[in-house]
Order: sequence, then structure tokens, then C-alpha cells
Amino acid sequence: MSRYTVIGLGKFGGHVARRLYERGHEVVGIDSDERHVEDARAHCTQVLLADATDVDVLRSATVSDSEAAVVSLGERMDASILTTLYLRELGVKRIVAKAVSPDHGKILGLIAPAHVVHPEIETAERVVKALAAPSIIEYFPLGIDFSLVELLAPAQFHGKSLGQLEIRQRHHVLVVAVKNASRLELVPGGSYVVQSDDVLVVIGKDDDLERLTHRVG
Repeated sequence: MSRYTVIGLGKFGGHVARRLYERGHEVVGIDSDERHVEDARAHCTQVLLADATDVDVLRSATVSDSEAAVVSLGERMDASILTTLYLRELGVKRIVAKAVSPDHGKILGLIAPAHVVHPEIETAERVVKALAAPSIIEYFPLGIDFSLVELLAPAQFHGKSLGQLEIRQRHHVLVVAVKNASRLELVPGGSYVVQSDDVLVVIGKDDDLERLTHRVG
């Protein structure tokens, strides 16, 4: 069991805290909003009604003992930046900070080597990808220019083996799994025959994935 600190218990931070707690981890939540604190009591080991921009609050919460800290302070960019800086100074190993704009994300990246997330932007990007290619079930950005997609097996793939389809050679992407209602096949071999209800889990460069989905979609 690991210990995590979640600062800001609104929609994003509250969900993160809940999921960590459900996985059996120790979760310390901090928020200056009494309503958020009350809502989080059921899925946090400890909840503090306090201002995280006060370094003494963070020190008293022994944030340095945390495996990681999550900063999600809504539109309060100044508070998010200051809190992230204090967490780094107090020796927190890993920091995940929610950014509300690209510039906010750049500043967070400059003041501390935090992992910056843009939930709204990333969610919008996933929706756009799915709308543009109806065959895509899920889209997960992995980093600069690379993504993983879950793709409904197109009709022209049905009844053919992965070896026959030569997906890697023709489309420059890699099928890392195939799943359907009855089974999950991890790293399927060339002899695997694609079924009509299969979902292909594919990883590759964004440009190659986009070409693939448009060709077979």
C-alpha cells in the first residue's frame, strides 16, 4: 500500500482520490473548500480543511512521505503554481499537476519537473479522434506523436490472419492485442485470424494511425 496526497478535491482531484482509495492506497486529501472536504471523507484516509499554498500546512501533512502528490486546484493558477513549487522543495518524489491552459502547463513544467495533465484538452482530443474515425472505440495519447487506439476490426480484415494482412509492414503500426466479448489475446501472432467482433488494440505514430483508420474505416 502506497501513500498519496491529493490537493484540490473538486471533480478531477476528488475522482483521483476516490480511485486511489478504492485500490487500497492511503490517501491524504487537502482542500480549502469545506464542501469538497466533506464529500471526500468517505474515500480518503485523512482529509484536511486547509490552504495548500501555506507551506507549513504541507509540511505538517508530511507530504514528503507520499509516493506522489496530485495538484488539482481548478482555475487557481497562482495557487497551483505555488503549491507545486512547495511540494518540490519538500522533496515529494512525483508530482502530477492539472493545468487549465497551455501557458499554465509550461509554467508548471518550468518550476518543477512535474507531470502536467490537461484533462479538458485531452478529453476533447479523444472525442475528436473518435468522431473523425467512427471505427475508433478509444484513443489514448502516449506522448509526442505516438498513440494507442482500440479499433473495430474492419470488414476487409475478417477471416484473414494477421500474417496475411501484414499490418505492420503495410501500415507501420503494431497490433499489441485483440479482444472480443469472450477473450483477450495479448501480442497475437501472425496466425491469428481476425473475427467479425474483434477489437484491435494498435500502437503507432499518430500519422500512421490516422492513415490506417481512414483506409479501413
